[in-house]
Amino acid sequence: MRIGMSTACFYPQPLEEILPVIAGLGVHAVEIFFNTESEARPRFYETLGAQARSLGLDVVSVHPYTSLMEGMLLFSDYARRTEDGMMQYQRYFECAAALGARFLTFHGERDMGQKDDPARWERKCRAYRRLCEIGAACGVTLAQENVAWCRSRDPAFLHALYRDVPELRYTLDIKQAYRAGQSWKAFADAMGDRLVNVHINDFSTEQSCLMPGAGTMDYASFFSRLRADGYDGHTIIEVYRSNFGAPEELQHAVRTLRRFASV
Repeated sequence: MRIGMSTACFYPQPLEEILPVIAGLGVHAVEIFFNTESEARPRFYETLGAQARSLGLDVVSVHPYTSLMEGMLLFSDYARRTEDGMMQYQRYFECAAALGARFLTFHGERDMGQKDDPARWERKCRAYRRLCEIGAACGVTLAQENVAWCRSRDPAFLHALYRDVPELRYTLDIKQAYRAGQSWKAFADAMGDRLVNVHINDFSTEQSCLMPGAGTMDYASFFSRLRADGYDGHTIIEVYRSNFGAPEELQHAVRTLRRFASV
């Protein structure tokens, strides 16, 4: 397994300034978090892709800023907005493909206590299947992430998607599992052999997001479980800028994780 890093660690620094910093830390795999619409347009992402290649960076995945409103864009009762949302996400998939990314990280619906009757659930699954189809046509896989404020905070919801949308794949996020009051193991169970991406951090009883190695996360058990499940993808460090001082502090986190990933 390779250790990567998300550009989100350095938000709100501009993307084109972040990639050289990540490469300078000796990390060669990256998830790009797009923070605004213009960054997902060819004039910007073609230049960004050339920069990434020149730095020897492998763009593993992309994460659109519209993750905050994917439920409204893609799963509402307003059919015209759903169509517009599908076209918007097709542009994101095309952007991901141009960067060489294999995955698009997806949040889905916000958790507002809603329940799905059979008709609504089937319409939702059709939307997921269509997104997966659009992505596949671009050579990019849709990866549903577990997110504490979304429907995906519930492992049972992910179990249902696993059952009814076999094309869908998953991103496991450690801090989001903790924030949802769940063990990461419950999400690993739900995602099973369809796990394709991992967001990793550390946590304590006081803080849900810390630098890897600064909290109580049992990395030995975590990486052992990933290996047992046959996972051989990337683990992407995703913390917040407030979690560290100098960027060089991230090098210690990388070294910590590499010890477990290489066992």
